Amino acid sequence: ELKKFRYFLLPIVVVTIFIFLFNNMINKKYKEMIEIKDITSIKHTYNHITRDRGGVLKNYMKESGDLMLLGSSELSSHVDQNPINFFPFQGANYDVSIYGRAYTQSLQHGTILSNISDLNKDDKVAIVISAQWFGNENGINGNDFLVNFSEQQFYNFFNNDKINKDTKIYYAKRISELLSNSDEYGEEKIFANLYYKDNLISNSVLAVLKPYYYSKEYLLGLKDKVQTIKLLKDCPDKTEKNLKSVNWEEEYTKAEEQAESKVTNNNLFVEDEYYDTYLRDKYDTLKDAWVDIDLLKSKEIEDYEFLLNTCKELGIQPLIILMPVNGLYYDHLGLTLEKRTEFYTEIEKMAKDKGFEVLNLQNKEYEKYYMFDVMHLGWKGWLTINEEMAKYFQGK
Repeated sequence: ELKKFRYFLLPIVVVTIFIFLFNNMINKKYKEMIEIKDITSIKHTYNHITRDRGGVLKNYMKESGDLMLLGSSELSSHVDQNPINFFPFQGANYDVSIYGRAYTQSLQHGTILSNISDLNKDDKVAIVISAQWFGNENGINGNDFLVNFSEQQFYNFFNNDKINKDTKIYYAKRISELLSNSDEYGEEKIFANLYYKDNLISNSVLAVLKPYYYSKEYLLGLKDKVQTIKLLKDCPDKTEKNLKSVNWEEEYTKAEEQAESKVTNNNLFVEDEYYDTYLRDKYDTLKDAWVDIDLLKSKEIEDYEFLLNTCKELGIQPLIILMPVNGLYYDHLGLTLEKRTEFYTEIEKMAKDKGFEVLNLQNKEYEKYYMFDVMHLGWKGWLTINEEMAKYFQGK
């Protein structure tokens, strides 16, 4: 019997030792490379999967003093004023690293932040909140959520000691709902289900499964490091950078000139190509399409509350940026100015009640060249945010 047991145990011991040694080797290689490589392109690439879903790079960017900018599809705006093209500059001599893409909303942002080690009140964190997230009464759709889901971040969220049990239970319940119709992520579904039930049986089952989940999480961390090292190989070596000086008045003039050349064929002040592709033929059919929508009745409100709670529990002081919409377009959709104002006021109040600073840009809804299209920040929009972020994070 003992012999049989030995044969069973020996491979496990050998594999464990191998993984441990491999991890040490990978850690050493990563440390060597990150010291010499310039990862600007990784920080600035929209929809960078390894950066957005992993953990190693986030920690490095945070330690470098980067401004961590969390948002969604507006981070892809093809304008010179996009922060990825604008930072760093004299007076804001830190870089910006972006997190998020389309369908990255409150729930995902909370998870991303929980995965950055040792965050504190002096770290530079800005979060762009978009009214479009609140257009669906049920909040984010499960399939859309899955596009950005990260198993590694999921487990790390539950392992973060700073986050309260109640916040973790809310998160587990939401994940359980959002993964319910998916054939993927069966193990995460089981974990989330057991966690949020929080009773004697579910907690006992979770305790039994803990070694399995611990091993899985360890291997996901290892995979993240391996993928990161692959990325670093293609990065150039670090070089000295000269910081440009910024004259804000001149920058606004430049933004206006650039926008004027790109917005010529419509009265909505959206970029020409966007208008031709998405609006020209169907604009009339969109009349009053949002007339029955109440942004404040969306499940996203609770997810946003979860994001604010997560920030509070992590001990950070994020700048919450309430991005405007294109007022002319949303008037046409039937989401009235009055309804939008109620929404912005409530979203601002929720953040301020947690002690956070809010940049509410609703008063820019009708300003020309502020938006690139009907919902993404453009020339003057991003420029204002760059200026306000630089002011807010001065000295941090």
